[in-house]
Amino acid sequence: MVPQSADPAKWSLEQGALLEFAGLVKTVMKDGQRVKEYAPVSVTQAFIQAVQRSGLDPFARQIYAAEMGGKWTILGAIDGFRAVAAASKEYEGRTPIQYTADGVTWTDVWLSQDNPAAARVGVKRKGYNDYAYTVVTWAEFGRTTGQWRSQPAHMLGIRVLSHALRDAFPQLLGGIYTPEDFDHQADAIVIEPSEDWGALIAVATTKEDLSVIAERARNRNEYSDDVRTLVLTRAGAISRGEIESEPVITQAYHDAKEES
Repeated sequence: MVPQSADPAKWSLEQGALLEFAGLVKTVMKDGQRVKEYAPVSVTQAFIQAVQRSGLDPFARQIYAAEMGGKWTILGAIDGFRAVAAASKEYEGRTPIQYTADGVTWTDVWLSQDNPAAARVGVKRKGYNDYAYTVVTWAEFGRTTGQWRSQPAHMLGIRVLSHALRDAFPQLLGGIYTPEDFDHQADAIVIEPSEDWGALIAVATTKEDLSVIAERARNRNEYSDDVRTLVLTRAGAISRGEIESEPVITQAYHDAKEES
């Protein structure tokens, strides 16, 4: 159902409807006419790859895209994260989410009227000797708006669980954030990337080309989790022979060589 291409001209009606439901296509009025507006190609391609990689269902609202503060982000529901972990057959459970006021005494139920100082949870994956614990603090991730005001422990619990599952299953959930994650990021200053890394990666046909693009992004401090995920996904497709290998080096390769 999910299209293989980020080009709207290649979508079926059903695929177009799916991506519109997922937030990547908008219908707006221009000059008195209803027209379609599409997310950037790199965002659409990243979304398609995230769905294919994770198995999250856009129609179940387990994964969708949103533009907030001028920045596109791929979002997933915490229930979807749990479903991905269970479907991996590598997930061996988690501990109860616990809360603390001092970092010493931890409790499964938060009854204080004050916000918890931190939350933690342990996730066990096949091959782990024990639960791997993740901790998030209110000072770093807590908020005072929306549900954070009325359900602080619940929201911090979702935050720590999404971090823990993403850490345990980076190949499946890397680059996908819950709304609770992005809610915090929306307050940050948005720095536009110097280049459309997604578009450059999408046309790379060799691993050498990908390596140069990745190194260039690192040199500019723009090698984000999303860029890394796109590089790894594209490299995997090249290794499996899913991309036609042509002796073509992208402009990014030439530019990077000139920079070096």
